[in-house]
Amino acid sequence: MTLSVMTAGVTTVWIPRLVVLAAIAAVPLVEHNSYWLHVFSLALIGAVLAMGLQLLVGMAGVLSLGQGAFYGIGAYTAASLAIAWQAPFILTILCGGVTAAIASLLLIPIVRLKGSSLAVATLGFGIIVHLVMLNEDWLTGGSIGMMDIPLPTLFGANVGGEAALYYVCLVVAAVVFLALDRIAHSRFGRALVAISQDEEAARASGIAVNVCKSKCFIVAAFTAGVAGGLYAYHSRYLNPNDFTFLKSIDILIMVVIGGLVSLPGAALGALIVVLAPEVLRSSGELRLILFGALVIVLMGTGNRGLAGLIIDLAASARTAWQRRASAKTEAKA
Repeated sequence: MTLSVMTAGVTTVWIPRLVVLAAIAAVPLVEHNSYWLHVFSLALIGAVLAMGLQLLVGMAGVLSLGQGAFYGIGAYTAASLAIAWQAPFILTILCGGVTAAIASLLLIPIVRLKGSSLAVATLGFGIIVHLVMLNEDWLTGGSIGMMDIPLPTLFGANVGGEAALYYVCLVVAAVVFLALDRIAHSRFGRALVAISQDEEAARASGIAVNVCKSKCFIVAAFTAGVAGGLYAYHSRYLNPNDFTFLKSIDILIMVVIGGLVSLPGAALGALIVVLAPEVLRSSGELRLILFGALVIVLMGTGNRGLAGLIIDLAASARTAWQRRASAKTEAKA
């Protein structure tokens, strides 16, 4: 009985996810426009960013405004290795993630802070990183940025074309999702949830709060660095203005819109934040106003976001269908 219940639970969770994955994988087969494939790839990169921040904001309850800085660190690291050493694609994005994770160690002294104090501290870190990118010409190319980033190479072959890059981004996003989902359901993930609910109670129960927060920062930074490496190869040009404080705000909006504590919700939020401005582009000057109004409306879904709304709607539809089926059975009886 227990095994059947567990099997049913796994089926209920993973079948919808596999259906969604298949639908996403089919996008290049349906949409052949290079521009839209480019935008969809950016949405997948945004999903990687949002899922990493979900670990911090949604699970640990730590408000970070420095995710854009780690994104930039990963991007410039991957681009530098690709340009200077023609390093393999997988190695460069992993190095981007590792460099961002090492940079996050600078934030360990501030994990003792709480609430707005911690948010402001991470904001300051993001501003410092952006200024380094903007002014250190020898390292980042300064305000001109980095150009002529080569195409990614996998197993000795160049990965060219928007469709191929789209699938590369999809594979990375899927791997990140599986890894973070595993973390979320681990003992460490449960400790993060306990910290977000009541930090003092978590500390009293034996959880090393500061250690868990530090590990959470490292994982989130590594994820952002990997996303930055993907972005470097995808755009083939980096500019410091791509990694300002506003990028951190965009990532935070993705998480909140999609729903806190939901990895699929974070991915859905990224899809909306990236695609909505492009869909609204035909409205001209009203585009940003309409996008802002859309964000305000979506914020009204509460902490559970769109993911929670979809779950509630699905549950209501299932209940209505069961009632209708019961009514028909009783009528026949």
